[in-house]
Amino acid sequence: MTRFDLTAEGLRAGMRRLAASVCVITARDSNGQRQAMTATAVTSVSDNPASLLVCVNRQTTLHTILAAGSSFAVNVLGAHQTDISVQCASHESGEARFTSGDWADHHHLPYLKSAQAVFFCNGASQLIHGTHLIVVGNVHDVLVSKEPLNPLLYANGQYRRLNEA
Repeated sequence: MTRFDLTAEGLRAGMRRLAASVCVITARDSNGQRQAMTATAVTSVSDNPASLLVCVNRQTTLHTILAAGSSFAVNVLGAHQTDISVQCASHESGEARFTSGDWADHHHLPYLKSAQAVFFCNGASQLIHGTHLIVVGNVHDVLVSKEPLNPLLYANGQYRRLNEA
């Protein structure tokens, strides 16, 4: 094993070994405009109340929306949806991030109809830590794909599949 001093470089080197599902967080801004961003910092918090958390960089458009306690959706991407992840992580914003994929609305939130799962959340609490806003959302509805489990993963700076050969 290589030992790193506890610096941003050392943290990033260790985190590259932590595989994560790729998600797209969606919400609507105060003008009703759809917004989206790619995220891997998503995890469950509790099943009672049903809740999850997302970490959002404070420089993103979604930061302002989620900091206000707005509702949001977490779309868990499938292995074939790399293009959607890349688009939602690009310098584009607003509607430009919705040109790939089959999007619809549920609870007035945009969601990807072909996602592995979609969690619809009401903003419950927020905490600022360093460069990020940690948002806990209470889940009030879930859609789960009938397709076989095949999430898009991200590890070591690359997209991966659960069952790679």
